[in-house]
Amino acid sequence: MKKPMPFDFLLDYLPANVIIQPAVGMYYVYFEGKIVLIFRKVSKNSQHNGLWIATKREDHARLKAEIPAITDFVFDEGETFESAWLQLKDDHDDFEEAAISICELITRRDKRIGKTTPKAVQLTRQ
Repeated sequence: MKKPMPFDFLLDYLPANVIIQPAVGMYYVYFEGKIVLIFRKVSKNSQHNGLWIATKREDHARLKAEIPAITDFVFDEGETFESAWLQLKDDHDDFEEAAISICELITRRDKRIGKTTPKAVQLTRQ
């Protein structure tokens, strides 16, 4: 039996024309030629569960200031992973509210969220 998509309530806050691509334990979310989010909920390395937000490093500080629940990726050793991705952990007290805020930014086409990739362009071509 297939597991349901985690955090599917967030689809109500995303544009209707997002494309969802399932992967092992993750769901990639594409919008207008960009990958914007990954929904992740698996038992292995559960500290990485939640939303992964595609962005650029130069936008990290502003996004984290606007939505304080957003964090950098941190590995088990406490090492921060330098990445273009940010994370909203699913066990954060403000997860639901912060996740909705992120989805609303995507709906408003906020330039800070999303990374253009050939696959994203191909999947979202109308």
